[in-house]
Amino acid sequence: MSNSLLSGGNHYDLLINWEKRLAREIPFLSSFFSKQISARSSIFSVGCGTGRHLKELYQNFRCSLTGTDLDPTMIEEAKKRVPEAEFIVGDFLDPNLLPMRSFDAIYSLGNSIGLIASSTGSFKPVITKIYRHLKPKGILIFQILNTMKERNGWSPPRSVLTPNGEYVFLRGFSTDEKFIHPEIVTLFRKSEGSDYELVTTGKTNIPRISVHKMKELLEETQFKNIEVYGSYNKVSYDGDSSTDMIFVCNK
Repeated sequence: MSNSLLSGGNHYDLLINWEKRLAREIPFLSSFFSKQISARSSIFSVGCGTGRHLKELYQNFRCSLTGTDLDPTMIEEAKKRVPEAEFIVGDFLDPNLLPMRSFDAIYSLGNSIGLIASSTGSFKPVITKIYRHLKPKGILIFQILNTMKERNGWSPPRSVLTPNGEYVFLRGFSTDEKFIHPEIVTLFRKSEGSDYELVTTGKTNIPRISVHKMKELLEETQFKNIEVYGSYNKVSYDGDSSTDMIFVCNK
C-alpha cells in the first residue's frame, strides 16, 4: 500500500505488526483461493506494498504472482522479499498499466482501494479497472475501512525500537459528511532521553461508501456472487460494530 499517508518501505514495515496481520489475512485469502487457484493460475495484488502477502501466497500456491504499487521504495523491498514474483511501479488507474493483461484472482487489502479512490473521489474507476483485468469467473477479494463508522481522534502510539533508534507512529482519523481523513505522523529519536524529530506526516481523504452502495457498484460492473464480511474471521458485516468491509465476488 502506497499513498500520501506514508512513503518508504522501511517505515511501512515498521508501522504494522505483520505477524498478527498475516495470521488473520492469509488464511482468509487462502480459504477462497484454494477453491480455484492452481500452479497454472495467476494472482494480482493491487497496492502490494513490500510484498509480504505475496510471499505467503507463493509458498501456499506456487503460481504466477504480480504486484503493483505507487511507491518505488516499497517495490524495491518487495522484489527482494519475493524474487519469484513480478512487480510494477505505477498508478493502478493509469490506462497504460498492465495493458491487455488479465488474472485468475485479484486482491487488495490494507485499505488500498480506498486510498486509490481518494485520488478521484469515487470507487467506480478502480472497481471498473479491476473488472477489466479479471478473467471470466475470476475471484476478487478486497478490504476497505467501514467508512460509514464515525472515526475521530488518535489511536495509542506504536513504538518500535531499531538498531538506529526509536520510531513512534501516531495514527488518527477525522470524519465529515463525504470523507474519512486518515492521518499518520512518524517521529524518531536516536536514544532514550533525546528529543523526538518529525520524520513524516501525511493525511488523505477516503470517500465514504455504504455496503449497500458498494454492492450496487459491484453489481453494475457485472460482478456476481457478492459476499460481505466484517472481519477476517468471516463474521457477518455489521454497520455499527465492524471495523472493515471485506468483499468477495466473481466476474
